Amino acid sequence: MIKKNKLIYGIIFLLMMLGLMCVLIKGSTKEDLNKGENQRNFKDNVVFYPQHQDDEILWGGSAIIEAIKQCGKDNVYVVLVSDGSGVNVFNNYKYKDLTRKQKEELRNVEFKAALKHIGIKEKNIIILADIDNHEGTHFDLMQTVALNFEKQLGNVTHISHCYKLDNHSMHRQNGKVIHKLYEEGKLKDVMYFLKPKYAEKVDSNKKATYVVTNDKEYNQVKNACKEYQLKDNQEHRYGIGYTSAHSYFDELLLDPKLTSILYEEDK
Repeated sequence: MIKKNKLIYGIIFLLMMLGLMCVLIKGSTKEDLNKGENQRNFKDNVVFYPQHQDDEILWGGSAIIEAIKQCGKDNVYVVLVSDGSGVNVFNNYKYKDLTRKQKEELRNVEFKAALKHIGIKEKNIIILADIDNHEGTHFDLMQTVALNFEKQLGNVTHISHCYKLDNHSMHRQNGKVIHKLYEEGKLKDVMYFLKPKYAEKVDSNKKATYVVTNDKEYNQVKNACKEYQLKDNQEHRYGIGYTSAHSYFDELLLDPKLTSILYEEDK
């Protein structure tokens, strides 16, 4: 009888300990979700420079949401550097009769819809291809726009692709524009998108992570991703972003924090 009681008490104690562990783990997970590693404040204004439509969500979705929280919607801008018409998806025969401008417009529908979900005002979206009206990429104009933001607003964080840690040559060139201006002392505060595969190559004190902090923010980024997946022929939506970069979207959506990592050089 005594042995039986000891067994019962042992089982009860074990269940109590398991319950306590679950509470602690749950609490820890919630606390972790509300914090990014080495997250730092932006300046009064923030400008993001994605090279292609979808880069802003894949590498900066949570960072954009945090920038809006810190600075307000009026002070966060997104500058699209390339027209995006050269993506491999357009090699499909069904797009063969489209002009380059028509291809760009298909991509920009996804781009603007995604940015709306994460809170960017339409008037704060700058598409460089619409300014100089020529095909391809626009690195010279990107430089001019960055300098204008710095001159007009004065207290700006500029965020581009990384000029050295990126497997896409156009991304690296994008980052070199901002890096050069920073090295010349023409921009005072810069950061760079850092793909997760390169995160371990950077010292922890040189990178900041931004994460979603609640269900609303999670759904903002998730719904932005869906805009790049949406297929509806009647609405001329073909899921171009997801088709061209599906592995990156899948990787992002597997992360419950939807983490954005930004690289920062020594000041």
